[in-house]
Amino acid sequence: MRLTLPQTARIIRNCAVTRRVSFANEERVLAAYLSPLLRSGPLLGLFVVLLGRGAWGEEARLSISGYDPVAYFTDGQPVPGKTEFEYAWRDARWRFASAAHRDLFVKDPEHYAPQYDGYCAMGVADVAVFGPHKDTVDPEAWAIVDGKLYLTHTRHTMERWRPNLAENVKRADANWPAVAHQPEPVSVGPPCADRPPSVIVSVQGGGRRVNVGGQVAVDKNDNVVGKRDMRAQIEQAAKNVQACLEAAGAKASDIVLTRAYVTDADAFKQNADVFARYLGPASTVTPVASLSAGPDFLVEIEAVANPTSPTSANSEPKR
Repeated sequence: MRLTLPQTARIIRNCAVTRRVSFANEERVLAAYLSPLLRSGPLLGLFVVLLGRGAWGEEARLSISGYDPVAYFTDGQPVPGKTEFEYAWRDARWRFASAAHRDLFVKDPEHYAPQYDGYCAMGVADVAVFGPHKDTVDPEAWAIVDGKLYLTHTRHTMERWRPNLAENVKRADANWPAVAHQPEPVSVGPPCADRPPSVIVSVQGGGRRVNVGGQVAVDKNDNVVGKRDMRAQIEQAAKNVQACLEAAGAKASDIVLTRAYVTDADAFKQNADVFARYLGPASTVTPVASLSAGPDFLVEIEAVANPTSPTSANSEPKR
């Protein structure tokens, strides 16, 4: 059956108004009727504009912080998407750098979308710290393996994920059906830095955990504290971890794991007493050539806490 343009518009309009089925189902139904027309670029664009902007009431979450999932495959790098090229799929909004990238995604979303709906691949696989859970991702922390895109919470997380890649993927694939129904991670927000984010995640059994993103030695005005001074930087970064914990309704005594990334392991060891004074002994200390925060920073501290008091974070869920 070949439909005229007015008939096409009427079908799209009726679906949008009545909301008779979910967006995913509407997309499949319309595709069956409109496939001959949708092969033309202009009409595909019309279809995406009318249906892809989520006219279904509450706005869907923004996936991958608005980065273009297709660019990882075509450009080999993370590329921010644009608001004018947006498409709704699986209860999320996906942005693209161009109409061409959007159209590629529309034709084959299963190929281009990151695994686990864009949540942290390590979090879904986790059995040691949190248990399997949803966590936010850093668009810069990515890998394509066997034609599939994976993202993790931070670049450090990606470094931990890669060595046991096959086992982590196998475990995450098995965990995902249950994890998919868990609540969204909630961003703690200020005074924690936006990137990497500090989040409260839900774990199996109904528990909550606080994941403090890497903190460095900056004051409340984002000025670097203690340039070339490991002791001063450990102290400031540890204070920032404490502030994030407090904002999330936790405290230092709730910490179950800390990770320190340091540019000078010997200097850190000589000043480990400062770290322990604020956060207890460091669980792991990992030497790195440099920190992504910049050349002025000597240490970055992550922490995982099991809060014993109700959380106080009031930010909207963020992905």
